[in-house]
Amino acid sequence: MSSPRHVQFFGFDWSFALTDSPDFPSPTAPWRSVQLPHDWSCDYPLEESAPSCGSGGYARCGIGWYQKHFHAAPAPGRRVYLLFEGVYMHCDVYVNGQRIGGHAYGYTSFTLECTKALRTGDNELLIRVDNSHQPGSRWYSGSGITRDVYLVETSDTHVDFSGICVRARVQGPMAEVTLDTDLCLKDAGPALTLKTRIISPAGDCVAEITSPVTGSTVHQRTTLDSFDVWSLENPALYTASVDLMRGETVLDTDDTRFGIRNIAFTPQDGFLLNDQKVILQGVCLHHDGGCLGAAVPREVWKRRLSRLQDMGCNALRCAHNPPDPALLDLADEMGFLVMDEAFDEWQAMKSKEVGANTHQSRGYSEWFDSCWREDITSMIRRDRNHPSIIMWSIGNEIFEQVSSDGHLVARALAGLCHALDPTRPVTAACDQEKAEPQATRDAFLKELDIVGVNYPDRWRERTETMLLEEKLEHPERLYLGTEDVAVNGPRGDVRLKTEESIWGPTSYYAHMLKAEKLWKFMRTSRFMIGDFMWTGIDYLGECFWPNRASSAGALDLCAYPKDGFYFYQSQWRKDMPVLYLHPHRNLPLEKGDIYPQIVYTNCFSVELLVGNRSWGVKAYEFPFQGMTQRWGHFDRPLSPVTTGDLHLSWDIPFGDEEVTAIGRDQEGHEIIRRTLRRTGPADHLQVTPDLPCIPRDGRSIAQLEIALMDRSDQVVPDDDREFEISVKGGELLGVENGRVDDLTPARAPVHATFCGLALAIVRSRREDGPIRVTLRAKGLPEVTAVVQCITV
Repeated sequence: MSSPRHVQFFGFDWSFALTDSPDFPSPTAPWRSVQLPHDWSCDYPLEESAPSCGSGGYARCGIGWYQKHFHAAPAPGRRVYLLFEGVYMHCDVYVNGQRIGGHAYGYTSFTLECTKALRTGDNELLIRVDNSHQPGSRWYSGSGITRDVYLVETSDTHVDFSGICVRARVQGPMAEVTLDTDLCLKDAGPALTLKTRIISPAGDCVAEITSPVTGSTVHQRTTLDSFDVWSLENPALYTASVDLMRGETVLDTDDTRFGIRNIAFTPQDGFLLNDQKVILQGVCLHHDGGCLGAAVPREVWKRRLSRLQDMGCNALRCAHNPPDPALLDLADEMGFLVMDEAFDEWQAMKSKEVGANTHQSRGYSEWFDSCWREDITSMIRRDRNHPSIIMWSIGNEIFEQVSSDGHLVARALAGLCHALDPTRPVTAACDQEKAEPQATRDAFLKELDIVGVNYPDRWRERTETMLLEEKLEHPERLYLGTEDVAVNGPRGDVRLKTEESIWGPTSYYAHMLKAEKLWKFMRTSRFMIGDFMWTGIDYLGECFWPNRASSAGALDLCAYPKDGFYFYQSQWRKDMPVLYLHPHRNLPLEKGDIYPQIVYTNCFSVELLVGNRSWGVKAYEFPFQGMTQRWGHFDRPLSPVTTGDLHLSWDIPFGDEEVTAIGRDQEGHEIIRRTLRRTGPADHLQVTPDLPCIPRDGRSIAQLEIALMDRSDQVVPDDDREFEISVKGGELLGVENGRVDDLTPARAPVHATFCGLALAIVRSRREDGPIRVTLRAKGLPEVTAVVQCITV
């Protein structure tokens, strides 16, 4: 039986026009075809004079109009809605010339009913998007209908949007599942019932509940004797499927996924998942996808999250806004913990000074008073069933943290969060804890369930003690590192000269030192919930011309690992040996010059060879072990410690010899070996699709990794080449190389590798035939990669 609720992806067959006028474009306006999601800021060249400034990545913004014609056949007793997952920003929606509503915030989802505006036959949908208030963001926002849109048809009496709330936890030997389902009732009637089925991860119905409808919210409860717990190692997902019925007739259906898991926070042990302590090994993530801007396909997020998981990351902070729902779905499926964040500013405007801003700053603060309740409600109702989400954040580096009445605003926001979801704590990321001359007020911190602190090592002796003094002053409080310094810098950064900055030393052999100190504190302070380092992935904006992006991530804009990626992997992964050497052997040095060879590892000890000559065995131990059971007894063999750092370093001569690192276990057995060789000149391009085939649905994408190789199939890091790219049978969405000062438009036909790498992203069409991606570079053989498109 077909569902009485019809949900149609509404992303095809749109027209778009960019204008500086608030009025509808004239017939002679430059309308062009686009597909949603769509970020028009990616469609135009970056300009140093752009009003978005460096904060917004020098992107073109303005006012855009979207137009779509579609067929409708309105029927009695039915309602039609438009569901928007995100429109940036300030949109007005018209159906057949009638305004049916609008929305201000660009990061929260919203639904508009269009039933009364529809007519039988052809209908016109117009959407005006105003992102002209610039600079309006401290990072790249994107512009347009940047997330998915759906046309939803229901009966008059139906389940409300985001109307199913599931709470599932382990209670002794059983799992308790409670549901509250909100209904939109035209009339109740004595025969109206709600039937809910609980579907297991294997697809079996494991419980069924039928309840009479006596009001607009139906409360249901069931228990499961046999169940799978959602965890990081086994992220088991259940589905609650509801049928709203009158007698034997199904009026509406809806469903939502959830996980069965217990979360707890204590002042002594930090965070507990299913009664086991877990330290958050987290990263902050902005919402853009490099060359794709803010319109990021699910597959791009999946590849990115897979790389972060390979690093050992287990937690994501959605900085600083509610994310694309696809990211949260993936977090549920892959086993991440999530901090879902609402705002970057409240009533007080933040300056968008990055990039020599000469414009008056704009921002969400102009609409905060009129919109915050709607936006908090949208975020929590939409996201509350995700088992990955363990806390809500009401703000990032909010100016009100130091004001005399800021705690009153925090109280209102936290109170609404608690009312909508009493099962999760509320935090805010405070960057003025113990700062000078103004510090975060204690009254503000008292309104938070968890004290979130950005960069606890900034002030006076706290560069060493971090949050220990705060914990001694307030032992009852929960503490979380919401944002902290990372091992960052551009991919391939091999600067030999150290320059000190507020972010730490810049040379490749010293820029990990602040991050090492921070991780030592987090790892040995049991009361800490964990930490989110800034950032997991490079992001657009917050830069100075001619840069277009910030290089703060462990992954670059292509999601290729940087050197710092392997530092975190060496500390966060205990399930496999890690051994990574940097820098490469193509350095701009003279033969015999001495330089530091760095090794990130979790091996017991490492021996370094230059050619056939050993340069000695080195090791670190963290945490240092103490004696147990009796005097002189240690649980593990004592390692041959040569440093208190969390990396190893040898000063060696530069030359043509191979450099080899040998990692050994406690018994001295070799468990891993890595070798660096000086590469030859570029010989060929290698193109590797992430998938051999994709659906021919007009939405699915393939990501092709491009590498510049020498004759020995080593990536050449210092001989970058331009290449021409052509795509047949599909659509080129963009080419990225991770270089933050490369201003080449994403869809241009000519690009270049950066440190030997690039990435191409192509989308399928709604037609048969393979996608052929061909690269041509001067002096190199032509190469073609094929991605098959299949019917699913």
